[in-house]
Amino acid sequence: MVDGWVGKMSKIIEAKELRAQNRQKLEDIIPIATPFAVYIEPTNLCNFQCVFCPTGDRELLKIVNRPSGSIDYELFRKIIEDLKQFDSKIKLANVYKDGEPLVYKRFPDMIKDLKEADVVERIWTKTNGALLNPELNTKIIEAGLDLMCISVESVNVEGYLKIANVKIDYEKFKDNIADFFSRRAQCKLYIKIADTNLSEEEIAKFYRDFEDISDYIGIEKLMGWSYSDIKDFTLGTNPDTYDGLPLIPKDVCAYPFYIMAINFNGTVSLCGNDWSHHTVVGDCNNESLKEIWEGKALYEFQKMHLECRRHENKACGNCYYLQVVPDNIDPFRFQILEKLKVKFESPSTRDSALPDSLPHPIKNTG
Repeated sequence: MVDGWVGKMSKIIEAKELRAQNRQKLEDIIPIATPFAVYIEPTNLCNFQCVFCPTGDRELLKIVNRPSGSIDYELFRKIIEDLKQFDSKIKLANVYKDGEPLVYKRFPDMIKDLKEADVVERIWTKTNGALLNPELNTKIIEAGLDLMCISVESVNVEGYLKIANVKIDYEKFKDNIADFFSRRAQCKLYIKIADTNLSEEEIAKFYRDFEDISDYIGIEKLMGWSYSDIKDFTLGTNPDTYDGLPLIPKDVCAYPFYIMAINFNGTVSLCGNDWSHHTVVGDCNNESLKEIWEGKALYEFQKMHLECRRHENKACGNCYYLQVVPDNIDPFRFQILEKLKVKFESPSTRDSALPDSLPHPIKNTG
């Protein structure tokens, strides 16, 4: 273990305590001038092949024809300049999406440049932690990261082979995490493990191994992702929650109204869980993020949801994750649609009344 490290009992939490607090009434503030959160993807390549993750299924990625690669740093600089155009700071920048962010060699530079640009309030990332080491730990912390989430895949070498299809030095892995914790300064560390039918012994070992080297710790159920009808990403575990939130069927997803996800290649999706790139509404290589956020393509996507036509989109049609999106704007879809029509449609259309009824809500079977 790291010299000089002092143990500290972490707070056992459900992820909703980090991700679902201080919600605003979206029906009162849509359309929102500045997105609340952005995802910026350093890379969608990964050093793991986890059985519950779309990125880990190479054949599945071929089926949906998802591109792969890492962000060009000049494009990242443009993204920062684009963020400056919004009326206010982005509340949260998630510097990760589908891949392992630490595979990208300039990851610490991304955090540093984003922090120094002063365009976001908080910067988070999520990693499998396998590439951490004292030198990299120092660079990430000094860059100004606010929260790191480490996804532990198993509590032993054999489990990593089974779950992530990779052999790791588990003791060194723990030591590198302990090193990060000892240096973390302003950065909070959340360590979690996915419940792939964990035994009581495995759960006890997880807490024993990591509770003293994290600020927050928790066990998360498997997530069904978007485009959920293409594969059971929950591996038959049939979870009744994710992030500690209940599964509530919804017709309208709130994410497209306050989130932008910038893929490694510059295309802009409307959901951090859109692993298949089916919610793309723009390309920041050719447009500014503000132009995309205020553009007709995004409006048409929002309108599709508000009119209960999300089945027209492969990512959204049978999206498991929609059930645990913290916001439920279903009861307000008529009034939200009316406000958006006033902003985006022509005067002749704008003045027309809404129909007495929209299409019958589509039942979420995810």
